Amino acid sequence: MIIAKNLTVSLSGKTIVHGVSLEAKAGEITAIVGPNGSGKTTTLKAIAGELASKGEITLNGKDIRKLEPWQLAVKRAVLPQAATIAFPFTVREIVRLGLTVGPNRHADRIDTITAEALAAVDLAGFAGRFYQELSGGEQQRVQLARVLSQIWEPTLEGEPCFLMLDEPVSALDIRHQLTIMRLARRYCQGGGGVIAVMHDLNLTAMFADQMVMMKNGRIERSGPPSKVMTDDAMEAVFSCRMCINGVPSAGVPFVLPHTASA
Repeated sequence: MIIAKNLTVSLSGKTIVHGVSLEAKAGEITAIVGPNGSGKTTTLKAIAGELASKGEITLNGKDIRKLEPWQLAVKRAVLPQAATIAFPFTVREIVRLGLTVGPNRHADRIDTITAEALAAVDLAGFAGRFYQELSGGEQQRVQLARVLSQIWEPTLEGEPCFLMLDEPVSALDIRHQLTIMRLARRYCQGGGGVIAVMHDLNLTAMFADQMVMMKNGRIERSGPPSKVMTDDAMEAVFSCRMCINGVPSAGVPFVLPHTASA
């Protein structure tokens, strides 16, 4: 489990995240949603240990600030919003970067894991291609394959590992959006956990077990999507009136964009 208590982050003298507390459990997808500038990415980076913060952050009961970088890296992997590669690496070389974490990890399985990670993101056969030659969506999936290979097993030494994904489907078509969200679900079913910053509210409602709704660096509401996604809550957070509906057969809420009005 990942637990953040009273998390506060300041950048350039300005407080971006104000006293945020949340839990992300193994076996669940925890989605962080909210308007642009609400502090979602900053919160994710702080929980991942990539930004200095005040408050408490523990991963499986251990203070992340007391872990060695490699100890943290073998238990959580972070997909950023964007990644810039300056040199002409092949796809295979990018994915293998995720397998350099920790002492002698997967030394005898590098080729196998690389191939399986690429297949998992629907990029089988792309290993020899140059990263810069790919489309934006393909590059995003290569980066996800790298992150996935970093914590290939959802559990390690009896403890869950966590994928931390910042807008993992932002550049993808609907087919590959579903591919990635189903991959996240399988990772949770294997005993791991996922924290994802999301903008697509329908995908969030379909796949998230827990939803954290942020505005102005604070959590406004949290809980299962069926409880969090109400007309009034959505208007308060997004400053946009919209209609939340439910699918009778599954009870999964969904948003009809054409009903939204500023």
